[in-house]
Parts: sequence; C-alpha cells; structure tokens
Amino acid sequence: MIYLKKENRIATCDELCRYIREEVKPGDTVRLSLGRVYIPGKVVTNNSGVIQIKIDSDLIKGLTTIDVEKLKEYLIELEHECEGGVCVIEAVDE
Repeated sequence: MIYLKKENRIATCDELCRYIREEVKPGDTVRLSLGRVYIPGKVVTNNSGVIQIKIDSDLIKGLTTIDVEKLKEYLIELEHECEGGVCVIEAVDE
C-alpha cells in the first residue's frame, strides 16, 4: 500500500483560485466542494483556472468544465492529489 504525504491548509477564495490556476495539472485528481456540490475526478485541462474534470462516480459520469474564478464565492474545499501527495485546502472568508 502506498501512503501519500498529506498537507492541510486554509486559504482565502482568491488564494485558492490562484492555487488551482498555478498548481493543478492535467492528470491530477481533484475533489472540489462548491456549495453543496461535491465534484471528484481527474483533471483533463486547466486553462488559467477554467478546469475540465472527468467525473467517474457511481451516480455521474462525463466531463464538466468549471471556472473557479466565477464560482469562488461558493468554494468550500479542494483536495488535490498529485505525484507529491495530497493537499487539502479549506476556503475561509476574506
């Protein structure tokens, strides 16, 4: 069993949007909480914070595109899994 290094952080919504623009790469796994919506999947593209995610869950399958800048007021949490480990970032009010 492989254990990934896990890091927990807090960030403002603007900081979280910046993190998504700069750090989330195609092939990474993300679990994004927006309001009451939970979006898990693999990142297909990241075009300056407009990310396309391939969702393959029990209930929903397919591609979705999310502009995190436009939805930043609804950001609750991002779990970002990449080669180096897992980073969980909780959004806080600015």
